[in-house]
Amino acid sequence: MKQIQPDLWQTSPRVIDDMVATHAYLLIRPSGNLLLYGIGEGQDADLDAIEELGGVVVQVLSHRDETSPALNQVRHRFGSRLACSELEVSSISVDAEPDLIVGPDCDDPALAGLEIIDTPGHTDGSISFRYESPHGKSYLFTGDTIVPSLGKWATFVVDQYGGTFEAMEQSLVKLRDMEPDVVVPSAFVGEVSCVEMGEGEWASIVDHRLERLRAIAPA
Repeated sequence: MKQIQPDLWQTSPRVIDDMVATHAYLLIRPSGNLLLYGIGEGQDADLDAIEELGGVVVQVLSHRDETSPALNQVRHRFGSRLACSELEVSSISVDAEPDLIVGPDCDDPALAGLEIIDTPGHTDGSISFRYESPHGKSYLFTGDTIVPSLGKWATFVVDQYGGTFEAMEQSLVKLRDMEPDVVVPSAFVGEVSCVEMGEGEWASIVDHRLERLRAIAPA
C-alpha cells in the first residue's frame, strides 16, 4: 500500500494484461473506510495493510472489469458490503453478489460525502465518484471512463458491454467541469496511475478527448 494523499491509499498494481494495470484505493474516513475499485487474488499484503488502516465498510466498484473472486476475500475479512450500479450487477455477481445498488440518488449513510455519477460509455453501467476531502482537495474517481495512457489520456468504448460513443461523450461532458485536484482512474497504461491537476488542466484534457472521440465515432 502507498499513501498518495493524507486520507487516500493505493494498493499494489493488479495486472490486467500486457499493457493495462489497475489499483484499488482506500479512502480513510472517520465514519468508515471505503475501498474503491477491485483488487485481485493474492494481494494479501494489501489486505493486511488495509486492516491496519481500519478495514473497510463498503467496497464500491465503478464497473464490471473490477470484479474478481477477491471481492469475497474483502467481504469476509472486513465484514464489508459490496456496491455497484444496477446495470453491472449481473456481471459482478459471477464472483460475488453485491449488497448495495448505487446511483446518483444513493442515500446510504456509509457513502455520505461520496458523490456517485452515472458515466456510461466504457460499459453501460459505469459510474464515477467525486469526494471533497476534509484535507482540502477534491478527488475524482473516473473508473475506466477516462484513463492515463503512456503520458496521454484515453477512452475506450466496449460495445459488447453496452458502451456507446454517444454515452461516452455525454459522460465526458458531465465530468468536464468538476475541476478535480486529483484524478484517480481505475485502469492505466504506463507508469502513471493517478494525476494531480493544475488550474484548468482537467477541462483541457477532457476537451481533447472529446475532440478525438467525435473524430472516430461512427457516423
